[in-house]
Amino acid sequence: MSKTKPEIKTIAVMRFSALGDVAMTVPVLKRVLDENPGVEIIMVSDSRLEGIFSGIDRLTFAGYDLKGKYKGIRGIYRIYDHLNTHYEFQAVADLHGVLRTHLVRFLLWVAGKQAAFIHKGRLEKKALTRAEEKVFKALPHSTGRYGDVFRQLGCNISSESYYILGRGQYSQWFDKAWNITEPIHIGFAPFARHIPKMYNLDRFKEVVKYFDREPYRIHFFGGTRAEQLVIKQWEKDFKFVVPITFGVGFKSELEIMRKLKVMVSMDSANMHLASLVDVPVVSIWGPTHPYAGFYGFNQDPANAIQTDLSCRPCSVFGNKNCWRGDHACMQNISPEMIIKQVKKIIGE
Repeated sequence: MSKTKPEIKTIAVMRFSALGDVAMTVPVLKRVLDENPGVEIIMVSDSRLEGIFSGIDRLTFAGYDLKGKYKGIRGIYRIYDHLNTHYEFQAVADLHGVLRTHLVRFLLWVAGKQAAFIHKGRLEKKALTRAEEKVFKALPHSTGRYGDVFRQLGCNISSESYYILGRGQYSQWFDKAWNITEPIHIGFAPFARHIPKMYNLDRFKEVVKYFDREPYRIHFFGGTRAEQLVIKQWEKDFKFVVPITFGVGFKSELEIMRKLKVMVSMDSANMHLASLVDVPVVSIWGPTHPYAGFYGFNQDPANAIQTDLSCRPCSVFGNKNCWRGDHACMQNISPEMIIKQVKKIIGE
């Protein structure tokens, strides 16, 4: 006699990094909760990212310090043990698909939990980024791959596209709070985790300089110590800057972003964070490409600043040096191209 699977009432969802990938889970989780009223979610992630999930009904955050008590192989077992003994849930959704989550998922499966995991499409991405015989086509957006994991667990989740979308279709999920009166707030996030994804800082400053006047107010965003030092200097270089307070946490940072009329960023976490509060993002793309599935959720494809080169994209994550040696994908982007798109959004 076959054993009947327990009804799924609560799902433990695992996604630890990177920041942008974690941020992209939010619209999917909201859709799952909206379309499955009887389901609750335990979001399992890095303890530092709790603020991203603030205010979501029927979602509990379980944070783990991966650099402390929950580091390494011993930490993997501790995550499993803590989840299994402190929370009641029937299924686990692995949205990360790395060694840590594979092992935690396996242990939970042995403990009797239903389990499903993400299929990342590694072969498709390799075909998109290889130097020769490149298969240049749009791949499923990361949110689509996340959604498929919940479907494996039997959740209802609308099948309409999670691919690169125009704005507006899902804006009802977010508390839209643009500041549509003067002054006009513009965010600038000139940094990325990997150097090849970054636009030249001197040329980026030319973009900022154009808007360093009335009626604009400039906000800079960065996280690491090195980025903070650059921002502090830029706050002195420009007149109409709203100084940033570092270390305020993601919840407060998202509240600051809500004020923006537009964000200018790299292919980086700040693109995804701004997307969560429905702010249009002018994003700058070099070695990576929106076709890999990591474009800002619900962002207009026209706001991606990029050049047509046969070698693009050469990397999924932007962590590889330019094999041509000239970084033309970024060098061929002029400050004027970025300024023009920002002006189009703000109506100047």
